[in-house]
Amino acid sequence: MKKSLVIFILLGMMFPFALRAQDSEYKGTAFTGGIKVGINFSNYIGKSTMQPGGEAGIFIRAGRSFYFEPSFMYSFRSTNFKDFKNELEESFEVGQHFIDVPLLLGYKIVNKKNFNLRIFIGPRVGFRLGSDYDNFEDAVGFAQWGAQAGLGIDFWIFTFDAKYDISASKFKQYDESTFWKQNMVNLVLGVKFKR
Repeated sequence: MKKSLVIFILLGMMFPFALRAQDSEYKGTAFTGGIKVGINFSNYIGKSTMQPGGEAGIFIRAGRSFYFEPSFMYSFRSTNFKDFKNELEESFEVGQHFIDVPLLLGYKIVNKKNFNLRIFIGPRVGFRLGSDYDNFEDAVGFAQWGAQAGLGIDFWIFTFDAKYDISASKFKQYDESTFWKQNMVNLVLGVKFKR
């Protein structure tokens, strides 16, 4: 939690510099936004297998070569577990519903009028809305902190992100001494209001 807070503060301090940065070849639009939809694959490290889920939401992008991009996304995450408590090797799927708010700082490696190649990293906080598996509710807290990093491509008004998400929050399993961490891979396609 403390590490995530430090990352968040550092990225916030870099935000004004990102807004002022300009590319010498193509300045581009300093402010844009749009909608995104995508698929995700999530699991609890070493405890479950990845299952497909989905997400959709809105984003805002501010800056030119360097940029800041907050998003507001609904996320459905699915994962497959075995019943470790009773050692029955019974599989069961858990679906979870979150509102995720990534706060990403990025850089356009290639910055052309109709094509951008981007890298990005930043903190993400998720707010749990519910779970499809009743016994799982007590294990997952309301807020989940994590970080995202990835690669993005913009073509004309379309934007595509491939990112890896790792949770900094721990989840209890059956007793206070056992904790799990969640990770996730996201593939997201969006449409921008401006190029």
